[in-house]
Amino acid sequence: MTSLDGDESSLLRLYDAAVSPDLWPQVLQELANQADAVGCCIAIDNLKETLIAPPMSPELVEPLSDFVQSGWYRRDLRGRRGWPLIKAGRRVLIEHDVSTEEERRCGSYHNEWLRPWDLPWWSAIGFPCGGGLFALALLRNSQQEAFTRAEAAKLSRWRPHLKRAISLAQLWSRRQADSVLATLQRLDRAAFLLNAQGRVSQLNAPAEVLLGRSLELRLGRLRAVHRKDDAALQGFLAAALAPPFPRGTADEEPILIGSEGRRRLIVEAMPTVGLLQDVFAGTRALLLVTDLDRRAVLPEERLRKLFNLTASEAAVAARIAAGSDLRRIAESLEIATGTARNHLKAIFSKTGTHRQSELVALVQRIPLG
Repeated sequence: MTSLDGDESSLLRLYDAAVSPDLWPQVLQELANQADAVGCCIAIDNLKETLIAPPMSPELVEPLSDFVQSGWYRRDLRGRRGWPLIKAGRRVLIEHDVSTEEERRCGSYHNEWLRPWDLPWWSAIGFPCGGGLFALALLRNSQQEAFTRAEAAKLSRWRPHLKRAISLAQLWSRRQADSVLATLQRLDRAAFLLNAQGRVSQLNAPAEVLLGRSLELRLGRLRAVHRKDDAALQGFLAAALAPPFPRGTADEEPILIGSEGRRRLIVEAMPTVGLLQDVFAGTRALLLVTDLDRRAVLPEERLRKLFNLTASEAAVAARIAAGSDLRRIAESLEIATGTARNHLKAIFSKTGTHRQSELVALVQRIPLG
């Protein structure tokens, strides 16, 4: 006996979870309890496979870890048959829509994965949101019996709340992503956000600087300009984009590309699970790229305020710290070389340095943040 005719307090709590992600496991478990289910999770159609990652109700953490770790997500019978039905307009599906009695009795999907976890019964509430296709999947054990058509009709009333809550969660995640990228930009870190299909969804200004020199975007995918570097990069990205639950990119060692006389870049990745709630934001990995052949440059305004420099002196100091010589600095600022030399003398006096190497060492010790 379910409580699907009860109050909507658990559904309304979805909106709290949308802006306070720590609440998601608890709220999802409350929804599962209301549907007399073991647990529930949020799934997204990832074209080739079903993407399932946190958040999920606590009771499903172990079985869904096994779902990914054992490779069943690649043979997801429910997803393979369910997503086309949802795309065709079905609002709620139950187990009988995606499997036959014979398959449930003899099939490997049900007997090798579902039976050991005692999760034979399933229902999914499907809905489009933010350009993607989502589903709230509910799982029952053998004592709870299969979902019925009558229960499916009642579950369909959850759809508007789910869609609005996920839309809110997506907005929150995008704002979090903007904040993360902006923070990394202030630290002069090049950062790319990759979605589940491996395409760059967002990047910051330092990342844009690298494009066209060592890296490029082809059809939204990050590629290295040189073939050998690109082979290494694509292998790294394939590992970084592997299902993030239970394992993620945290175990992937950074790689160095461009080591043969080309610009050297260290590429490292981290999963966005927990950081940006990847199911909602559509992100899978945060890629950080460090240019070993580029010196970090402090903003001219910061140099001006720290050492009481004039605007022209700050411009010269920033370029000296970045490795330029006086002749090139004069050309870039459209001033005479003698004028640039006079600015440098004033900079030495104000910073307490006596030669360019000392000035560079001083500026490089100043935190970027």
